[in-house]
Amino acid sequence: MAPVVETVLREILPSQEPLTSRKFAQPGTESSPVLSVAPRPMTLTPEVAFEQNRERLLSVIYLRMGPNLRVRMDPEDVLQEVAIEAVNSWKTLQDEGNAGAWLVTLARRKVARILRDQLGVAARDPRREHSIKTDLPVADRRSGPVTHADRKDRLELLEQAMTKLSDSHRDVIMLMKIEGLSAREVGERMDRSENAVHLLLSRALKRLAEELKL
Repeated sequence: MAPVVETVLREILPSQEPLTSRKFAQPGTESSPVLSVAPRPMTLTPEVAFEQNRERLLSVIYLRMGPNLRVRMDPEDVLQEVAIEAVNSWKTLQDEGNAGAWLVTLARRKVARILRDQLGVAARDPRREHSIKTDLPVADRRSGPVTHADRKDRLELLEQAMTKLSDSHRDVIMLMKIEGLSAREVGERMDRSENAVHLLLSRALKRLAEELKL
């Protein structure tokens, strides 16, 4: 991967590896994602799972929202909603190894519902938006060189570069590098072989690196 792209993505996400393969409820349903495997004892808590996947979830939410919705709502507020939903529906997760993928699905569905409900209300005043009050510890309390402002700047940089890519390049980066799907899963969505997906991703990352260097 080109150094510029690797740096931006590494600072946004904790890992670029595909999330564990999973099977959820059919897309388009409003129920929480449910795995089809037999249940086993859970040792992972929703709070820990959320913190482990926080950067990925924020990236998914930020990029899926787009600039128009971000004028109306703060991605951090949506992230809090996803955290609350994760706690409330945690019992539907039967394999903690799939927690990351499950959380990404919750985040995608949350943004989809908000886009459907909010963007259609043209007269809505952005000044009336307010933060969600919750006792869930979803604030990023980690210390280090990467601050909240740094992450926002990098997300803005990434989004600006991705808007200049072709649809297929943008989709493969979003699905594999941001949302963590495997090449097989992306191939099923894009009607391509796994090898073709890997080749597409390589070309997409090269184009993204060129845009980031401009």
